[in-house]
Amino acid sequence: MNATEKQFDLDPHPRILPMLGEINLIQWRCVAELVDNSVDAFLAAERGGVPITSPEVNVSVPTSDDPAAKLTVRDNGPGMDLQTLENAVKAGWTGNDPINNLGMFGMGFNIATARLGTVTRVWTTRRGDAEWVGLEINFETLIKQRHFRTPMLSRPKTDPEEQGTEIAVERLKPEQRQWFAKVANRSKLTKELGRAYSTMLHRNGTPVAFTLKLNGQLVRGRNHCIWGGEGNDVRDVQTARYGIIDAYQPIDVRLADRPFCTKCWQWLATGEDSCPACSAAEGVVQRQRRVRGWLGVQRYLHESDFGIDFVRHGRKIETGNKDLFRWLTDSSTEEEYPIDDPRHRGRIVGEIHLDHCRVTYTKDRFDRNDPAWDDMTNLVRGQGPLRPDKAEDLGFGQNTSPLFLLFQAFRRSSPKPKVAGCYKRLLIVPDNDVAGEMAQKFFGGEPEFQTDAKWWELVEEADRQLLAPPTGAAGTPGALAGFGGAGDPVAGTQGSPTPTSVGAPPQTSAPPPVVRTSLASLSREYRDDHTSLRWDIKAFAVEPGDPGLGGAERPWALRALPTGIHEFYVNPRNEIFRSATMTLLDGLLAELSWAAMDFQRAAPSGTTFSVILAALRSKYAGLLRLDPVTLSGEASITLSGIARSPAEHISRDDSEALFSELTIAEQDAVKQRMAARSAPPSAIAEGRFLEFAPRKTLLRFFERHPELFFDGHYWDAPYSALDYGNALATEEARSLLVRYYSSLLTDSMWLAEQDPSELADASRARLLRAALALELLAPTGRQGTDT
Repeated sequence: MNATEKQFDLDPHPRILPMLGEINLIQWRCVAELVDNSVDAFLAAERGGVPITSPEVNVSVPTSDDPAAKLTVRDNGPGMDLQTLENAVKAGWTGNDPINNLGMFGMGFNIATARLGTVTRVWTTRRGDAEWVGLEINFETLIKQRHFRTPMLSRPKTDPEEQGTEIAVERLKPEQRQWFAKVANRSKLTKELGRAYSTMLHRNGTPVAFTLKLNGQLVRGRNHCIWGGEGNDVRDVQTARYGIIDAYQPIDVRLADRPFCTKCWQWLATGEDSCPACSAAEGVVQRQRRVRGWLGVQRYLHESDFGIDFVRHGRKIETGNKDLFRWLTDSSTEEEYPIDDPRHRGRIVGEIHLDHCRVTYTKDRFDRNDPAWDDMTNLVRGQGPLRPDKAEDLGFGQNTSPLFLLFQAFRRSSPKPKVAGCYKRLLIVPDNDVAGEMAQKFFGGEPEFQTDAKWWELVEEADRQLLAPPTGAAGTPGALAGFGGAGDPVAGTQGSPTPTSVGAPPQTSAPPPVVRTSLASLSREYRDDHTSLRWDIKAFAVEPGDPGLGGAERPWALRALPTGIHEFYVNPRNEIFRSATMTLLDGLLAELSWAAMDFQRAAPSGTTFSVILAALRSKYAGLLRLDPVTLSGEASITLSGIARSPAEHISRDDSEALFSELTIAEQDAVKQRMAARSAPPSAIAEGRFLEFAPRKTLLRFFERHPELFFDGHYWDAPYSALDYGNALATEEARSLLVRYYSSLLTDSMWLAEQDPSELADASRARLLRAALALELLAPTGRQGTDT
């Protein structure tokens, strides 16, 4: 044989298969790779005009570390013929449709099974077949025989109408057996599968609906807990600059079709009919491009549980992704959300279906180099920064993308200022701990929490309290995040039937109607860990003479109903609530602590009242806590807002003049910070230099030019318009106003400049004073009205 006739055998060695198991694919993704095969089978049946009735996938995983344990995934799909079966398990087979199926690379099956164990059996049957047929992939056998050939297996079939496919992974690796044997890990597996397939695990699932079970238990899809959307009222807000913004932003954009090579999976330029990479024309097709889904606002804030899910053919490839919340340039990445929350919590979420974009071979990330990703990014968040001022600096035009609009309306996590209607404008529940607990009931499937009505009650109650504070209360929850009493109940809301007072004389005339207002902020389940007592509380604000109190002088009362519910009646006008440190919640927690003490009176060594009360306050009074991290972050946000204020109403000439008033050291400090934050030099002429100035410079600037902050510019308090008809009196009044606000600014600067660990050592009185300063510095002028 001459050199030109010599051929080399490049078939891979059978050792390649077990080496695929070295690729790091976590357990839930291994299982999902096998479930994807079932989803593809359901989709193929539907496209072929013979959809599966009640499609179902059953996953079985080990519950103990048993060497004989195995993992199986079985579906009731249409089954496969022998050729399809052979191709389906062949490493690197690319005959699978890369456009319409989840199984893109032909490698997922082999990576997943090799990661889990050393023996895999695949069985399949079609309706009408006489038996099940299958094959075995045994790594030890394949390596010994030095080829990939394996015999066909068969097993009897009792029902000729039976159909489906079963994948069984045996001889599981020890570390995999140990992982699945842990209850917590199986619970995590259930959660991750529920999240990954959530768009398909319900009746109207897309692109196909199916049932998924793990060890016989139904896997529930984990839907997002959002304001508005399907099944809820429309939740929108009016903004001064962008008009009405809905908290639920649907997205459905059909892009122009483009040629796509199904052989090498590359996009072609418009008009090309052959692939420049593989020079083939027969594999080039016109491919549909569509970006659809939604963005929304979660009903609670969380440090990590937010972000956008990216979906391919119904399977979530990335969950809670935050890439679109960052502004990317060629040289840097700048986070834009959430930057307005002291604890770095977010609530913008969404689901974006991107079926035409490539994913990595491990199917855990979309390919950022695929042009489809950039198309989607421009549609969902726009081409410029989310912050309007930065976008304007960089020359970007008007942005009307869904993410941009949600960012403008709902970027903040607390209202500034706290005035009636502020919670509705932000769709914020004042006590985020309560909002989060309610969300867990939503995820648990409790019917009454599936709509946003329960959260809306809390929002409306908070705004009611700000609308008309009672004359006898020492403040509202809007004042210092809950320090003070409740707001004035709105008459006309009827609670439960009126209880009868013990020993009351018979009525000779019709009694006056009992007016009770439901207090959604106090109505919830409370648990005491020391006594294991549980109270399902329905709270009502009542008038002093309400018979439920059992006496006009009593500030509150707790009454147990035969149904197991406890009704809590509280009179917000009682003298006890004049205290700045006594709230309605304190009254309830004290009453529950007393009930717990009464329950354990017979116990030889019961827990003390103080311990029970302290534990209940720690669990349920988080809104009243002087948290150093939150206070420090709030102070920085407040001072930044004040620093941005003058730029809105001074001319370029005035800006240059005002900047020149700063000392040389202050000017240098401003320019250095501008350079560090990549701000354009024009920011000085635009009056934005205070945004980059040291805080002491901001204070001195305010004291020199208070007219730039009062009279509706940032605060409504009059300054230039303050006139007593006497120059000395007017000057004294203006001076007092400036000194008052300077002291508030000084307290806020102290909060912002302290490390949270240092604040933790500060006295309660010092923290309380500084926290009140933040509330008093809230904007009340024109800037305070726009979200």
